[in-house]
Amino acid sequence: MASLERARSALAEGFRFAAALAKDARKLLTLTLLNIVPIVNLSVTGYFARVVRDNPREPPEVRGFKELLKEGFRLLLVQLLLGFIIVGLPSWAATFVLLALRVNAYELFKAVYENVPAALFWISSTFISVFVGNLLIAPAIGFYAKRGVLTLEDAWRAVRDFGLTEYVFVCLVLAALHSPLAAAAQFSLTSSVQQPPMQRYAVGAAEVLPVIVGLIMQRLIHSQLPFVVSAPLVVLINSIHFKVLAQLPYPAAAPPPPPTPPPTIEEMYEELVDRMLRTWGGTPERARARIESSIRKVMMERGVSRDEAVRILYEEL
Repeated sequence: MASLERARSALAEGFRFAAALAKDARKLLTLTLLNIVPIVNLSVTGYFARVVRDNPREPPEVRGFKELLKEGFRLLLVQLLLGFIIVGLPSWAATFVLLALRVNAYELFKAVYENVPAALFWISSTFISVFVGNLLIAPAIGFYAKRGVLTLEDAWRAVRDFGLTEYVFVCLVLAALHSPLAAAAQFSLTSSVQQPPMQRYAVGAAEVLPVIVGLIMQRLIHSQLPFVVSAPLVVLINSIHFKVLAQLPYPAAAPPPPPTPPPTIEEMYEELVDRMLRTWGGTPERARARIESSIRKVMMERGVSRDEAVRILYEEL
């Protein structure tokens, strides 16, 4: 297979899927309106989880709102868990290491923020965060949506089978898709946006995370990117993202266990004798005599064969 051929194929299918969604104004409008309402937007996450699971060629209908909401909520919990394990724990560990080394990480962050153009800072931070999320977390999210179980080993096996270089290229493209939105949001900021009060924070790396979050939320809240452009674009970019995840070669689900064969007539008869012994006691011979008496009674009353009489008594246990 030529270099990046699989990545180009997956991305082409993702763009084709997004184009089909863009042409269906009803579906796109429905998903857009659902996606702008907090909590309700989990139904859109559930919709794209179904896209990963079923890998449809065309965008499916938006129906079954309650089930979509449940699927989206479960996927959100998985995202939070993965984010905490894969990103959160290492980040806090690095923070404590820097504190132990007495590295003034906050001043370093402040210097970067003040000396890098705001638009470049915002685009770069968005690009890096989306790239890292797609690279480390998205495969496991896709595997959960596909199979209903959370297994990091199987998720990364799918990445290896897809090709690590190819998947990195896909992640770069997906991250780049978010950059224009971030750039437009940055350039449309009002002059009323205040800089973070740097002097309020104590020296140390532990304060870096709240400042980063504050900067991001500040820009999101004050962004004047036209709603009619940004909201549908978010849905379309997500459709590309999840459609690509649907094409990863996840390991096949384990086959269901073979059905247990029904017991034979001899096994049914022995179970009847065992139940008689446990219920009434006595010797095995006496228990068999009682069972034989019951068998004859059923044969006479229902006009069935001996085997069928044993089966009837067994089913009545």
